[in-house]
Amino acid sequence: MKLTEHFTLEEFTHSNIASRLRIDNRVPDELMANIQLTANKLELVRKVLGFPIMITSGYRCPLLNARVGGVSTSAHTKGLAVDFHCAYGTPKEICQRLIDTGVQFDKLIQEHNQWVHIGFSPNYNRQIVLTAIKNSGKTVYVNGIV
Repeated sequence: MKLTEHFTLEEFTHSNIASRLRIDNRVPDELMANIQLTANKLELVRKVLGFPIMITSGYRCPLLNARVGGVSTSAHTKGLAVDFHCAYGTPKEICQRLIDTGVQFDKLIQEHNQWVHIGFSPNYNRQIVLTAIKNSGKTVYVNGIV
């Protein structure tokens, strides 16, 4: 199902882990408005970056989220966040570009210099910017882009 010019529902729900574990990762009807909002906002992100975005993790049902080690309050479980890669540059460069161009988001995380997490909200844009790093084997979040 096509959500926007460049994004489909399948991109938001695809998960190799869900397939392997036979987890039903379909989006409940009550969350479809969130998925649509996120897809619309990603169109703006794509435009700013000037390159296609490859979603590596979008919507996660609560069971899938738990299986991948996500926190129970993850915006992924609400259809309001995606992790992605883009040929624009490194995750750090992508985050900096989104900040510099004034893209509105709720939370932007440069994750281990491996991917970008961006979350949205229908009610607010807190513009929280974090970097996820490993410290003694655990993920910790520091303010800003490091």
